Amino acid sequence: MIKQQQGIALITILVMVALATIIAATIVKRQYTTNENTAYVIRQNQALNYAKSAEAFFSELLIQDAQNSANVDHLQELWAKPMPAFPIEGGFISGKIKDESGKFNLNTLLKADGKPNEENKLYFEKLLVRVGLPAELSASVIDWQDADDLPSGAMGAESNYYNGLQPSYSAANHAFFSVEELRQVRGFEGKNYDLIKPYVTALPDISTKININTAPALLLATIDPKLDLNAIMALLKQKQAKMENFNNVQDLLSLDLFKGVSSENSQLANNLFDVKSNYFVGEIEVALENRNRQMSSHMMRKNNRVVVYARNLAPF
Repeated sequence: MIKQQQGIALITILVMVALATIIAATIVKRQYTTNENTAYVIRQNQALNYAKSAEAFFSELLIQDAQNSANVDHLQELWAKPMPAFPIEGGFISGKIKDESGKFNLNTLLKADGKPNEENKLYFEKLLVRVGLPAELSASVIDWQDADDLPSGAMGAESNYYNGLQPSYSAANHAFFSVEELRQVRGFEGKNYDLIKPYVTALPDISTKININTAPALLLATIDPKLDLNAIMALLKQKQAKMENFNNVQDLLSLDLFKGVSSENSQLANNLFDVKSNYFVGEIEVALENRNRQMSSHMMRKNNRVVVYARNLAPF
């Protein structure tokens, strides 16, 4: 009986030791996980603060540019040059500023009263054709933004159309917050979105114009169907090599390449193009402890001030 009790006691002790070992191991593991999570959060905060420092540097560059060259923005200016990798403890910061004013703003397709802006719509339809898409797709982009539920054309689409998809969703019925929204619009699924993406943007101002000094050649060729894209690409490359820029829209339209442009399309270009930029994106990368983090900072420049109106931590 005594031996049996001793055996039970020994088993009890062994079980207790085993439980204590398991509990201790669990505590150590949780502590390790906590330390790892804490270190991760610290690294994330460090990376974000470093990115914001680069953002402040970019803002200062844009302010200085506005003070030194108020009337013209072009790709030979300091803000357009990539920021060299700047060393920090455990890594480096790098980045560049991209001009969003050199693209067509999807939010200019509607006027303040919610009705289509016919000039911008006409140019957008020309752009669609240039990239190989039907001009009629302008209707679906307008319907995505306007407040009503009435399709505006054969390719128009309101919530009734999107509710029938799988998965279903509704039309936004407001301006684009980001150009990625265009993926959801009828006719811009898959490769169609990829065709138009390099030439469009979504800015919070319905009165923006396209800067001819920073616009891709295709946007300039869109002015008139007779314009040769390759010739315009060669022209821009030549001007870049000579560090030249356009001082006004007429500088562009007076070139021999543009002599055959119709008066209507010349007037359209005068109304839709400019040589100034007010919207930019700072693409910032922070390499810290062998891990890379990226941030896109959307900046608006106005009255010699720069306002960051959006940030995106998704990889660009």
